[in-house]
Amino acid sequence: MIGIFSNGFGETVIASKIANSISDKGAKVVFFPLVGNPKVKESVEVAFFPKNEGSGGLTTQSLDNFLKDLRHGLLGDFFRYLKSIRKYNFKVIFIVGDPFLLFLVKLFSKDSPIVIFNSIYKSELVDKHYWFEKLFIKKYVDYFIPRDKITAEYFSNLGVKTIYFGNPMVDAIDVRGIDYRKYPDMKTLLLLPGSRDWAYRIIPKFLCVVESVFQKFTFFNVLCPLSRSLSLDKVKDVVIKHGWEYIVDEEKVIFRKGVLDVVCAYDAFGDMLMVSDVVLSCAGTATEQSAGYGKPTIMFYDNFGWSRGWFNRQKILLGDNLKLFDRFGVSEISDEIVMLFNDTNERKRRGEIGKKMIEGIGSIEKISDFVFKILSPQ
Repeated sequence: MIGIFSNGFGETVIASKIANSISDKGAKVVFFPLVGNPKVKESVEVAFFPKNEGSGGLTTQSLDNFLKDLRHGLLGDFFRYLKSIRKYNFKVIFIVGDPFLLFLVKLFSKDSPIVIFNSIYKSELVDKHYWFEKLFIKKYVDYFIPRDKITAEYFSNLGVKTIYFGNPMVDAIDVRGIDYRKYPDMKTLLLLPGSRDWAYRIIPKFLCVVESVFQKFTFFNVLCPLSRSLSLDKVKDVVIKHGWEYIVDEEKVIFRKGVLDVVCAYDAFGDMLMVSDVVLSCAGTATEQSAGYGKPTIMFYDNFGWSRGWFNRQKILLGDNLKLFDRFGVSEISDEIVMLFNDTNERKRRGEIGKKMIEGIGSIEKISDFVFKILSPQ
């Protein structure tokens, strides 16, 4: 029996896919997502159901967000989460997340299970592991699966048993074959407001940029996948307040202003990403996934939630795939989008950089094969 643990929206998507794949191979899987929307098959037991409130899962990005988590009662859920771990005796524990979760799961696990740690957030390229995290990983982790080659080489040199399969976040995308575009032959802009509650402040800024692009480029598609952590009622209030219509069309929601449509839907990120040309984002994992699929990305710092250091981290991770603005400016951002719409070679150049910086297509199946072999050695 294996316990799979995650502590972030993106991490839970990755862990869900790995859990399903391992279960399909015949293993007993118990899943512990601290936050997020676990999409698992009936054969996977979900031992903890997250509330998905607050900032997104005991974030340490800022004191304000941590206090917000406390107000939403996430700390109580957190202790309930840890208590639920004690109910099981696992042969293997598989952690998808950061060293903080690794430490707690190891601390609360019964007996001495085999520990496999898939470090999704931290990298020796940026956000390096602290010295005490390195010591803990070296002492207690049996198999370390990093997110990039630089981190793999570093921990291997420390004597940690390290296996690199690529970054599984690139692989953790569902594509259902739905085309949400209004004009299939025209350019498409993808908006990623993110899964945290500051997305309600980001959406109006995105809409201002969309209007500016329309003035410079005329007709194009605008798609916006919505996280299930966001309330459609709150989204509706924000959109209407800023002068746009809010139209419900079956499973889609459309923001409309004149001839401009922004098509939104839950669970649509994969389908929308595949047909997009340019990505304007204030999201975390989804931005890196977009780069990994060869889409040029644009972000801006606006003091809305993530720290300036976090944005600088994204720039280091994505390199020249990402154009990072140090402030929100409608004209400058729309100029960048129009330039990318018009310049096929530049889109391709930045897309190839993204694929190189965030590689990992096929990694989830490789990871699940590896873990299953640990569970069921021949």
